[in-house]
Amino acid sequence: MLKVLIHIMSIIINKQKYEVSGLNVKSWEDGISWIKYITDKSPRVKSIKNIILHTHEGLSSKLLPGFGPNSTIDEALARYQVNTERQVSWDYTVDLNGDVTCQNDPVINYSWQAGQFNPSSLGIEMIQQNKENIRYLYEGQLNQTVLLIDFLTASLGIQRQIAWKNGKPVLTQIKRVIDNNNFIGILGHVNLTDQRSKHDPGSYIFEALQVAGYECFDLETGEDLTVWKQRQKDLGIENCDGIPGKQTVSILKSKGYKNGLWVQRPIDSLLNF
Repeated sequence: MLKVLIHIMSIIINKQKYEVSGLNVKSWEDGISWIKYITDKSPRVKSIKNIILHTHEGLSSKLLPGFGPNSTIDEALARYQVNTERQVSWDYTVDLNGDVTCQNDPVINYSWQAGQFNPSSLGIEMIQQNKENIRYLYEGQLNQTVLLIDFLTASLGIQRQIAWKNGKPVLTQIKRVIDNNNFIGILGHVNLTDQRSKHDPGSYIFEALQVAGYECFDLETGEDLTVWKQRQKDLGIENCDGIPGKQTVSILKSKGYKNGLWVQRPIDSLLNF
């Protein structure tokens, strides 16, 4: 069941405010002094294909049950990304207690968090707790991140699928994605560059998505392309390329799939995009 929190603020998509039941979101429009709109940004021209997941330190983590504390790291990171001389930014930060800080409208602008993939992606940073030089993530924090991803996939028409091979998440670079950028779904920063370790973001968030029912595909063998080509054929789409873009989403909607997504999540009953 979704954990319902008392204070619900809005997440902003294409200049529209949405309340996500169960998600405590703070944005630049909520009058909080330390939350500002990102300064490193570019106008969004291409559609969003990927949600890129990060851990804020990119280091090995242990997973603890429940929720972590309400830290001040989210505030520090929010201030950092609008004040640093580095050219870096991201869209959402998830604190140890599951609170989400929103600093961008991803339909209007794209953030600078994934190199060449920036024009067609958005980024989520999950905060890691540092206790005596050991990093921790929390199950509750990951569940809130899944809920955030559930909302973003619904609002942006991104199919709920992840890279998976031999029974576990893929935590290496994926050549096909790097070369062709023809996957629509959720990726980790490590999948896109050899400049990041497997702990950016690590396995836990993908395991949580797998438990939530997100489809798992071997991208290097094109397993997702094969499956989606057949689905597109069954839907009556003429150009069956295996890439479930806007046309596929639109036809899925017409066939009764809420928000045009193949994998349905509880939040879909509350949303209509």
